[in-house]
Amino acid sequence: MSSTVDVAISTETAKYAPDSPQWRREVAAFATDLSRETGSVTTRSTNVPGTKGGIAEVILALGTSGALVSAVQVFRAWLGRDKTRTITATWTDEDGKEQRFTLTGENIDQQSLTTLSESIGRMIEGR
Repeated sequence: MSSTVDVAISTETAKYAPDSPQWRREVAAFATDLSRETGSVTTRSTNVPGTKGGIAEVILALGTSGALVSAVQVFRAWLGRDKTRTITATWTDEDGKEQRFTLTGENIDQQSLTTLSESIGRMIEGR
C-alpha cells in the first residue's frame, strides 16, 4: 500500500529580501521545476509583518519513489545555481513526528538528502 507524503518546502537566500520581486520569480521558477518533474506541487503564501505580500511556501505531495528522486534532483540543481540559497523541508514521519532538514547551496548535505529519502520512501511504500 502506498500513500502520499506532503513536504512543506521553504526557501531563503542571503542575496535578496524575502519579498523581493527577483526572489519571488526565482521561487516561482523552483515551484514550476518541481511541478514539472513531480506533477504534485501547490504553493501557499504566508503574510509576514513589514513585507509586501506574503512569503511563498511550496507544498510537495510525494506519492511515488520516482517523484521523490525527481524532487531531490530539483533540490540539488536549484541549490547549485546560487550558493546563498537555502531549502528547508518539513514533513511528518510514519511515527507522527515532525521531521525537518535544511540544505544550503554552499553545503549540499548528502546525509540530509538520505534521511529525507529514507523516511519519505518508507511512508510512500507503506512500510
